[in-house]
Amino acid sequence: DGSGLDAGQDYSVPPPPPPAAVDGHAGQSDGYFKGYGGAAAATDTGAQGLSNPELIDRISQLERQLARTAMGGMSAAPREGGYSGYFGAPPPLTRSMSADAEALEAGRASLQQRLEAAERELREDKEASRGHRLRAEQLELKLKDREQLLVHAKEMWMKENVRASRLADALTAAEDKLADQEKRLSEVSERYAEAQQEVRQLRHLLGTSGGDGAFGGGGAGDLAAGFGADPYAPNSRAKVPASNGFAKNHHNPATTGNLSQATWHTSDLDASRGGGFGVGDELPAMGSPSRAMPSSSPQMSQPLGLDGDTNADRFRRLCLLNDAVLYEDELLQVGVKSEYSGCEGQLAVFFGNKSTAALQAFTVQYFVREEHALRLVASPISQQLEADRQIVQRLAVTLLEPFVETPWLRLQFLLPDASPRRIQLKFPIMLPKFMAGRELSPQDFFRHWRQQSLVLNEVTSIVHLAERLRGPLVHVARSIVFGGALRLHHGVDTNPDNFVLVSQLAEPSGGRGLDQEAQDNLCLIRVEVGSGRFTGKARVVVRSSDHVAAKALVDCIVNQLAEPNAPHASGVSGAR
Repeated sequence: DGSGLDAGQDYSVPPPPPPAAVDGHAGQSDGYFKGYGGAAAATDTGAQGLSNPELIDRISQLERQLARTAMGGMSAAPREGGYSGYFGAPPPLTRSMSADAEALEAGRASLQQRLEAAERELREDKEASRGHRLRAEQLELKLKDREQLLVHAKEMWMKENVRASRLADALTAAEDKLADQEKRLSEVSERYAEAQQEVRQLRHLLGTSGGDGAFGGGGAGDLAAGFGADPYAPNSRAKVPASNGFAKNHHNPATTGNLSQATWHTSDLDASRGGGFGVGDELPAMGSPSRAMPSSSPQMSQPLGLDGDTNADRFRRLCLLNDAVLYEDELLQVGVKSEYSGCEGQLAVFFGNKSTAALQAFTVQYFVREEHALRLVASPISQQLEADRQIVQRLAVTLLEPFVETPWLRLQFLLPDASPRRIQLKFPIMLPKFMAGRELSPQDFFRHWRQQSLVLNEVTSIVHLAERLRGPLVHVARSIVFGGALRLHHGVDTNPDNFVLVSQLAEPSGGRGLDQEAQDNLCLIRVEVGSGRFTGKARVVVRSSDHVAAKALVDCIVNQLAEPNAPHASGVSGAR
């Protein structure tokens, strides 16, 4: 094609070949076909590290290069069956080119074999991967089945766990209920034993008293030793009952019928200036709940009727009740309603004019002997009390410290004929009004009874029982509990004719600083009813952390048990 020839030179006669071309054609052939044989050799040696796609691309490149080489050799031959010019004779390097072509063909065949082997391996690998994929899918299906089974098992476990929790809760509730039932059964058993003891005590109280002619089985020395019996002997007494007095189901019906008469009825008087004195007239509350002592309580009823009551009987009744008539004559009627809470008390005093004429210059005065112990403040009232009318006066009392003497009430007024009249009587404010009953076990009772601070403050008194109390002992018991201010304890004293009571004094607002051992302000009382040659007598023993409180309690109990103006012997056992 004339490539590489100069257009201005005549090449009709080919120049002789260079000597080096004839003699060293092999080296020239090697250098001339360096790109073929060398490439083929390099391809053959470098194909070991090629991948299958790269190997296929390399084979294609070599085939195209081989085709171009063959076409280049053919272009040098004459077109009309001969050679002309430089290409007139066959090229001297055809053998080398054929050897290179054969080598390339052998390499191609080898690569083709390797390619087929690689394809076979690829097909085998594909088959193996397909098998592995199928196996993986089967394993995934099995895994999903196992997961579903696990979820189902977990749900079942949760349900069983909830059911087990419910069963455990039900079992716990049943055990708690069983424990409560056992506790209630134990309490019922204890209460049954207490009720039996109380019934026996009631039967003894309601029956006639008899004995060996002694005061409760022991003297004063026996009292200090624990009532003449071992208080700590096992099973020697029943547990102290929770009630203060007697069982509610064992009233004496004959004594409860007169209770309605204890309240002061003023149906014949018109209400004015403060209203009537009756059940519906209530005093305002004073903060904390007060200790109510209703007049209808069976523990505070009197064994005798009220038709022939004297003013002394009315005073004793007001020591036990919170509302009743204090004084009554042909002209005047005085009633009291009271409410106590701790050291405070509120009272309403009603004055009713029973006459047909007005009472002029009506004045009311209260005298407190121990002003350092009791504060009394009275509201002013009108100095004229009209006929068939009633006025009310409000009182406020405050306990500062224990006191003995009760206040006095003095009434002064002018009769219709202008003659003066004065009435003076005891006013029912005493120390038990500021006390509350307390429950103690027999062991605690005797432990306090033997305390030195209480022994030193012991006060005793021997009294002749009133005629109204010489029957069943229940009348004595009702007269000394003071509406619950003193709590009666059964089973503490082995002698059923004796009464053991416990009370606690409210902390005075101006307290006198009691010692540390007597912070409870306890008052322990024992009333021994005589029998035999001592029938009709009783001995009252009080031990307290405060000597004044013990003296006041003895006086209050003696006032309830003794006949009015009857002599009685008092004494102090402890050193003062």
